[in-house]
Amino acid sequence: MLFNSIEFLIFFPIVIAGFFLLPHKFRRYFLLAASCYFYMSFIPKYILILLFTTCVDFFGALGVEKFREAGRKKASKAIFLTAVLLNVGLLVFFKYLGLLEDTINFFGHMIDMKTVVLPEVVLPIGISFHTFQSMGYLIDVFFGKEKAEKSFIDFALFLMFFPQLVAGPIERSSNLFSQLKAEHFIHYENFSYGGKMMLWGMFKKVVVADNLAMFADAVFNNVGNYSGGGLILGILAFTIQIYCDFSGYSDIAIGAARCMDIRLMKNFDTPYFSKNVPEFWRRWHISLSTWFKDYVYIPMGGNRVSKPRWIFNQMVTFTVSGIWHGAAFTYVVWGMLNGVYIVISRFVKPIRDKIKEVIGLAKVKVVGDGIDMLVTFCLISVTWVFFRANSFADAFYILGNLFSETVCEFPHIADFRAYIAIGAPVILLAVDALTKSQKVVAWYTKRTIPMQVIRIASYAVMLFIIVIFGAYDNKSFIYFQF
Repeated sequence: MLFNSIEFLIFFPIVIAGFFLLPHKFRRYFLLAASCYFYMSFIPKYILILLFTTCVDFFGALGVEKFREAGRKKASKAIFLTAVLLNVGLLVFFKYLGLLEDTINFFGHMIDMKTVVLPEVVLPIGISFHTFQSMGYLIDVFFGKEKAEKSFIDFALFLMFFPQLVAGPIERSSNLFSQLKAEHFIHYENFSYGGKMMLWGMFKKVVVADNLAMFADAVFNNVGNYSGGGLILGILAFTIQIYCDFSGYSDIAIGAARCMDIRLMKNFDTPYFSKNVPEFWRRWHISLSTWFKDYVYIPMGGNRVSKPRWIFNQMVTFTVSGIWHGAAFTYVVWGMLNGVYIVISRFVKPIRDKIKEVIGLAKVKVVGDGIDMLVTFCLISVTWVFFRANSFADAFYILGNLFSETVCEFPHIADFRAYIAIGAPVILLAVDALTKSQKVVAWYTKRTIPMQVIRIASYAVMLFIIVIFGAYDNKSFIYFQF
């Protein structure tokens, strides 16, 4: 069930009503049943895969804690490693079987080995998200950071909570368990904030992302038909599209949970206003970035190591991040390129700061910051070429013909859709910029009658734009494939 569907428009009010009308002791069972129904609306039988992950990590964590407290560390470690391998094995089977087949055949052809054909499987929706959330809990229990959950229902709800089930945020047990167990009440502030987040998320998705998708898909699916301005337009379209598509989902998820008095972690913080790549990765897909930081980067030594080892840690972390995103080598290159950016950024920072000082930009902070943001935006946009391209050949063609004018045709889109695709991002960037100003936020949230009228009018205008100008022919979210 997609957030941007009629089905969800019916489903969500029913869930909210049932959640608050039921006595507290029954709410978790109801919410778990609703979450299972939500997931089964995609491919019903794949609920069994989610149940398998739930059982492995629930009973695995209990076993890990039991044997650790009994002083049997080897047994505890064995159970932990078995559970981790089962989680990773599940990911490999459903997500990386095609990549494994391509890799085997690539090297097999060098030694005249017979072509290997592995079975094709349909990727379960959001398998990487709920697997990582479950593994994070298991790792925390193994290292004694969290106590093992004794209630199977509570643990299942932790993994299956429908707002963030298929595309995050990847929640931590320390944040979500206590909230799911607590008694919740109806608060106007929660519905107000949650409704605004859901409305803003829908604007990002159906008005911005899905209208821009027409340009991005036209270019990336037929790269040979474009060069120069057409390719640049395609890159810019996808750069904004993927941000609005994914952050839009996160906003709707956070808003839906907030209506139930449950607070999910912030997943995006206006990343395209970052002044360098490290800052970008502190503001983009925050739940995944912090997951890799806590469970991959820091265990390898983090930044408290020698420079060569630090470079190694960064490259491994971003390479694994690339692999997490998809079963194609283009994703690996995307991850590695971001790792290279991070490494280079550290070593050129003193030089960049010195240049700013010499030419006087250090004294004109607005101009200096603006240039830094533009450079960072361009660097990140280049990485998105590998993320979106259908092949390496397409990616290198795009990058090699950005400034060529041999074929300078633009995708043919209906005029009004083109105007929306151009105008909507302007509204988006303006709102993102204004929300960074505390004075603007304080003014907009004043509890006076005139401001209440202004707010209601702005929400009505936003709803009107979503209904009239939203693109509803491209309903799926990009990150559902991960």
